[in-house]
Parts: sequence; structure tokens; C-alpha cells
Amino acid sequence: MKTQQSLDISVEDAPSRAMYAPPVQLTAKETQALEWCLKGKTSWEIARIQSCSESTINFHFSNIRRKFAVGSRNAAVFKALKSGAISVEPLQSRDIHEPD
Repeated sequence: MKTQQSLDISVEDAPSRAMYAPPVQLTAKETQALEWCLKGKTSWEIARIQSCSESTINFHFSNIRRKFAVGSRNAAVFKALKSGAISVEPLQSRDIHEPD
């Protein structure tokens, strides 16, 4: 019984893996794509804003989903917000304008 009790204490005292998980490193383009996605932009719209192809944006989102280990853009945006990788403020305060 003493062994089980010490195991229980060890498990309770063990820090969670998430505490030691390295932060997700996003490229500048991945960060921008996530920020525009947060504002409701589609891949096509983000591609026009960033002056690249829609395939390039989809490639960025594929990398983003892999880095955050999620299956959707919404989940990636949620995790990015939660981790501090993006915030609601940047696109409001930076001088970023949509093309006419």
C-alpha cells in the first residue's frame, strides 16, 4: 500500500508536460496569416493581401496546424491566441490596410 501511495504523490507532484513544451515558433507570414484568419479572411483574401498565391497561404496553414498539432484553422487560431503567439490587437494597431 505504501508503494501505491508514493506513486500517487509522485504523479500529483509531477509537472505537466505542457509546462515544458517548447513554444510554437511561427514565421512572420504564418503569424500574419493567422491574424488575418482571426479577422475572418479566407485563404483567397489573405493571398491577395499578402501578394502571394492561395496555395502558398494554404501551405502556411498546413504548417501552422502541424506546429499546433490541431486539425483546423479555428483550433490553430484558438491555440495561437491562448499561447500568446497572436493577439487581437496587432491588426488594429499596426498600419496594415487591405488592398483596394
